Amino acid sequence: MSEGTTPTLRTLLDARAADLPGRDRERAALVALAEDQQPLVAIVHGIAGVGKSALLRAAVHDARAHGATAVLLDGRAIEPTELGFLNALGTALGEHLHSVGEAAAALAALPGRVVLLVDAYERLPLLDFWMRVVLVPALPASVRLVLAGRDVPIAWTREFGDHVRLLRLGNLERDAARKLLARAGIADGARADAIDRVVRGHPMALQLAAAAQPDGGTMTPALEELAGRYLEGLDSRTRRALEAACVVRRATIPLLAAMVPDQPPTEAFAALQALPFAEVGPDGLLVDDAVREATAALLRATDPVTYRHHRVAAWRQLRRELRDAAPADFWRYTADMLHFVEHPVVRDAFFPSGAERYVVEPARGDDGDTIASIAAAHLPPAAAERLLAYWAAAPGTFRVSRDSDGAVAAFASIFELEDVSGALLTGDPVAAAWREHRRLAPMPRGQRALHVRHELSRESGTSPSVASAALWLDIKRDYLELRPALRRVYIAATDVATLAPALAPLGFAPLADDPLVVDGVGVVILLNDMGPASVDGWLGDVVGRELQAAEDGVLDAARRRLVLDGRDVDLTRLEFDVLRYLQEHEGRAVEREALLRDVWGYDWTGGSNVVEVVVSALRRKLGERAGALETVRGVGYRLQRLA
Repeated sequence: MSEGTTPTLRTLLDARAADLPGRDRERAALVALAEDQQPLVAIVHGIAGVGKSALLRAAVHDARAHGATAVLLDGRAIEPTELGFLNALGTALGEHLHSVGEAAAALAALPGRVVLLVDAYERLPLLDFWMRVVLVPALPASVRLVLAGRDVPIAWTREFGDHVRLLRLGNLERDAARKLLARAGIADGARADAIDRVVRGHPMALQLAAAAQPDGGTMTPALEELAGRYLEGLDSRTRRALEAACVVRRATIPLLAAMVPDQPPTEAFAALQALPFAEVGPDGLLVDDAVREATAALLRATDPVTYRHHRVAAWRQLRRELRDAAPADFWRYTADMLHFVEHPVVRDAFFPSGAERYVVEPARGDDGDTIASIAAAHLPPAAAERLLAYWAAAPGTFRVSRDSDGAVAAFASIFELEDVSGALLTGDPVAAAWREHRRLAPMPRGQRALHVRHELSRESGTSPSVASAALWLDIKRDYLELRPALRRVYIAATDVATLAPALAPLGFAPLADDPLVVDGVGVVILLNDMGPASVDGWLGDVVGRELQAAEDGVLDAARRRLVLDGRDVDLTRLEFDVLRYLQEHEGRAVEREALLRDVWGYDWTGGSNVVEVVVSALRRKLGERAGALETVRGVGYRLQRLA
C-alpha cells in the first residue's frame, strides 16, 4: 500500500461513522445544514437506544465531507450552566471562552459553514432558556445548530417556528436491520429476520440480540431480558465489571477498583472498553443509556445486595475524590451523585415528572397582570398586595413557568437579600425573620444564601403542581451557579403540611415550631444549611443518607444526628457543623483557623477556645470512637473514618 493510501485511525473512525444503515433521510436533512440557508436549527429526537448518537457522529462525517466545520458536544459531560457550556465549547475549539461574545467570535473565525451539534440534550433542561434566548441569537450567521435528545424541547418550535426542523428517529426498516445484524455477525437472513420480527428494528436491541444469541434460541423483545442473556454469555469477570459500570453514571479505573476490588481495575476497564455499546468520553467510560438502564434494573432485581454494595462503594470513592477535585471538575461529581438518587421524594425534586412540558424563564414586564390575577385568586388581599410590592420593586427576582402555549402557569420570587431594597425587606415580617436568623447564626465570609419568598401556581395556588415543580427544578441551576459559595436556602412555606415532608429528605427543617402569621397567611420558614462544602457536600449527604441510613459514621442533617454503633447521637448545631467539616476533610489535618473561618464565620484572633470546647464535647459523644478525632499538634485536628 502506498504512503498516500495508508489508513489512519481517523479514516477508520470516519468510515465507521459513515456506515450507518437506514438513516439516509435523516442524514440528508442534516447535510442540508452544511449547505442551505434553512433551517437554522435541527432537533433530532427519539427513544433511548434508537441511534441518536450514531446519527450525530455520521452527521459530523457528512458535514466535513461537504466542506463544513463540525463541532460535536456531549450533553452528558456538560455542566448545565452558562460557564459549563462555554467550557465544553472552548475545550472542543481549543479556546478559553468566558462569555457568549467570545464564543460567537471563536465560531465566526472558523472557515465556512459551522455545524454545532449537542448530543444528549435532554440532560440540559436547566440550560435550555440560556441556549434559546442568549446563545442562539448571538451565534454568527455561518452557524447551524443540531440538538439531539429523547424529547422535543417545546419552546424551540414556538420561538423559532419554520427555522427549526424536527427529525424523529424511529426504529430501522427491515433491510437496514438486516444490514446492522450482518455487521454484528448475523449473516443468516432467516436468523436476522427472526430477530428483527421480535425487536422490531430497535438498533440497540438488535445489537444486544446479535451478541446474546448468535446461534439462535428463543427471542424476547424486552431489553432487560436481552441484557440478561447478553450478560450470561460474558466471562464472569467482564460481567461483574459491566454490572458495576451500569450502576454508576460513568466508570473510571478508581471507581472500578472500589466496586470490584478483586479484579485488576485496568484490565476491567479494558474489557469494558471492548464492548460494542461502551465508549470512553471526557468523563470516563460510558455505557449506552438503554443498556445501562436495563442492566442496572436487572442487577437490582436479581442481586440487590451486590447492587447496593456497588452504589455504596462508588459513593465513598467519589466522596474521597471530591475532596481534592478542581472546581472545574465539580460538575462531574454532582452528576455522579444525582445518578444515585432513587428515593422518590428526592428524585422528584431533581427530576420532576412532567416538568419537561413547561419552560422556566425570567418573568417579563407583560407578565405582571397574570401574576396579579394568580395572586388575587389564591391569596388574601393583604398578602396579594405584598406580593405585588415585591413585583413592583424587584421584578428581576421573579421567574415563571410557561405552558406549551407560552402562558404563565406558575411563578416564584427567588433572590439574595442583597438584590432587594432594604425598605421592602424591613416591612416584611418574613424577611425580618430571615435577617434575624442570619444575625444570630452568621455565615462565614464569602458564603451566600438564597431566599424563596413567593411561589404560586395558576391551578393549585400554594399546593404542589407540575408547573411549580418545574420552578423547583430550575432553582437547582442557581445551586450550580452559586457553588461553592452557596451555604443556605430559606423558603417561606405556606402549604407546610405538604411541602415540609417533601423537603425534609433534602435537609430542610423549620426554623421555629410555630408559624408566622403574615397578612392573614401562616408562614413557616424552612432552612437548608448545606454546610461548608456547599452544594456538593450537601448532595453527598443526601445520597449518603439514602444509601447508608443505618451505617456508622453517617450524619443526618435533617435531624442533626450521627449514626454510631447502630444508635442515633444527637448533636448541637456547632457540633454537627464541626463534625461535618472534619468528615469532609477525612484523614487530613484541618487547621484550627480554617474551622473558625468556615464553621464559626470569623477570623482567628488567637485567644478563643471555642473550637476546643466543641471538640471535647464531640469526643465525649463519640465514646469508644473518640480516638478517631485526633489532635494534630501545632495545626488543629484530624478525623479518621468513623465507619
